Amino acid sequence: MGGCQPKADGAALRHTPSIWAKNLKDLRERNNLSQADVAKVLHCSQVAYGMYELGKRKLPIERLIILAKYYHVSLDYLVGLA
Repeated sequence: MGGCQPKADGAALRHTPSIWAKNLKDLRERNNLSQADVAKVLHCSQVAYGMYELGKRKLPIERLIILAKYYHVSLDYLVGLA
């Protein structure tokens, strides 16, 4: 069982949150948006969004999709796979 578990080494998994967190901040700043602006798009608080940017809270896939569409980027780009 457990066929849905990713096969990745620990180093790759540790670095992933920092990549997507950095991409979130970079995209927001390039679009001259505040954390509060993006939080409104996601229907969450500014504090919750700030935790996403810091990599201290996991971003649900539904919210990743919303942000990818909002910024016109791929999910792969957003999470650092592209």
